[in-house]
Amino acid sequence: MPPQQGQYILSSGTFPVGQRTDVARVLLAEDDIHLLRLIARLLRSAGIEVETAATPSAALELISALGFDLILSDLFAPEMSGAKIVAAVRLFDPLLPIVIISGDTEARHAIGDIGDPALYFVAKPFANDALLDLVCSLIGVDRKGQLRPPAPRAVGQ
Repeated sequence: MPPQQGQYILSSGTFPVGQRTDVARVLLAEDDIHLLRLIARLLRSAGIEVETAATPSAALELISALGFDLILSDLFAPEMSGAKIVAAVRLFDPLLPIVIISGDTEARHAIGDIGDPALYFVAKPFANDALLDLVCSLIGVDRKGQLRPPAPRAVGQ
């Protein structure tokens, strides 16, 4: 049965492209306060609602209390590794997109070895445009916060 106008379809905590009726919400967990502010400002400039957490424990509290379309987290925070945040998020939502940012270039291989199709890696330093494009594509909005129509797909995809 196809969705009717105005119905929400929740698929593992995220709305399928074209089904969201509200603003996309991203959780940004980063221990570097300057980088936290920079990324938050970048995402907000695209019309994305951003909740910030400077510690992994604050991020976990927000994850358990609010719904997010995407989590953007530093990999190595002082009190808890980003891997533990990923594990905790997966308990709530196995398909929620998570973008890990890190200056550790070897982490890219570790992230890839996990085999999680909703886990992405961005190396520090990163280009603002590249990060914004990745986040927007994962949550299904353009750079102005407008919903993107679904991409055409071949039969069987």
